[in-house]
Amino acid sequence: MLLVLALIAGDPALAARKKKKGKRGRAARPAAAAPARATPPPPSVRQGVELWRAGKWDAAVSMWQNFAENGDADAMFNMGQAYKLGRGVAMDKALARDWYRRAAVKNHLPAQANLGILLFQATEKPEAVRWLKAAADRGEMRAQYVLGIVHWNGDGAAKSLPLAYAYLVRAAAQGLPEATKALNELSQAIQPLDRANGWQIATALANGSGVPAQFQPGIAPPPMVAVTTPTPPVTVIASGAPDAARDGSTAALNTAQLQGNAAETPANEDEAEDSSEAQGSAPPPPATRLASPLSPAATPATPPVRVATRPEPKKKAAPPPPKETGWRIQLGTYPNQKSAQAAWKKLAAAKKRDVKGLRPVIGKFGGNWRLQVGPFDTRAEAGKGCKTLEIGNNGCFAVDIGD
Repeated sequence: MLLVLALIAGDPALAARKKKKGKRGRAARPAAAAPARATPPPPSVRQGVELWRAGKWDAAVSMWQNFAENGDADAMFNMGQAYKLGRGVAMDKALARDWYRRAAVKNHLPAQANLGILLFQATEKPEAVRWLKAAADRGEMRAQYVLGIVHWNGDGAAKSLPLAYAYLVRAAAQGLPEATKALNELSQAIQPLDRANGWQIATALANGSGVPAQFQPGIAPPPMVAVTTPTPPVTVIASGAPDAARDGSTAALNTAQLQGNAAETPANEDEAEDSSEAQGSAPPPPATRLASPLSPAATPATPPVRVATRPEPKKKAAPPPPKETGWRIQLGTYPNQKSAQAAWKKLAAAKKRDVKGLRPVIGKFGGNWRLQVGPFDTRAEAGKGCKTLEIGNNGCFAVDIGD
């Protein structure tokens, strides 16, 4: 240390540099770090969905436009929704059909159903039915409902009560109220043989194997060819602009991206929104033509607004029993409760081992009584139960107890 100090003292230039460096070091103070800014999410179809949900329809459409023009099926479907509802753009059903068609040829299921519905409304029934069948056979409940009515009336396709019954059964099993109402009416008019054939078709549809060959209605597949016309020009209207058309529906958004992140919201919320187009008035008595579910007159009226009043205090009711979960299998419908009970009694006696732990649920269904058995923990187990317990040619399919 003494040697170093001596060297510094003996070298005035070195000592001066050390002194200057020391002063500069004392004077310097580190600046406070600026707070990190949140990075905005990159443009994406999903980000457009979030903007749409926030009511920023013009921003959503602007974000989807580039993805749609570059072939993204979800974005194309969403553009169709925007034009159908008149949100972010002027309402234009023709452009909505154009965008739906671009997504439909890419196998976008909700787009196929929406395209079929809009084409049917425009009385372009031959092509409409082709798209409706493509979507219905893949399990789209709105398409199943409309196609069921088509086959009931023979309007746009061959009249076939077994096909009508089958498609309505599948739509009702997925919880579509309009399908349940129509099925209740049809159940009072259909003959036993047609109903049995309908169950056979419904079972095949539920298993994903499509309509059996002997019941095929001769409807050609839709034209699954790429759309080659130029992309429609998009004129965005600012959200909330007075000249932007509105129809009061809840927006349907992209199914594929949201199915994995939320419990079936729009397309998801969307599918719920589009069911308003497939709604019909209560069917007329048997042996009459069922009102088209797509006509403006068939749209349910808005219920009257009731003013909520403070209810009178009530005694605390006993808690309801826990809700049953899982799956049941539906083994058939019967003209009365007694025959349904007899069918179960005969089955239980013949297959004691297979029905162990299962219990029958016999309930009124339209003008008939249906026999269901369960519970099964999974759909796969219910499918195995169908193979073991199916009664004759009644048909058998799984029913989600939670629906």
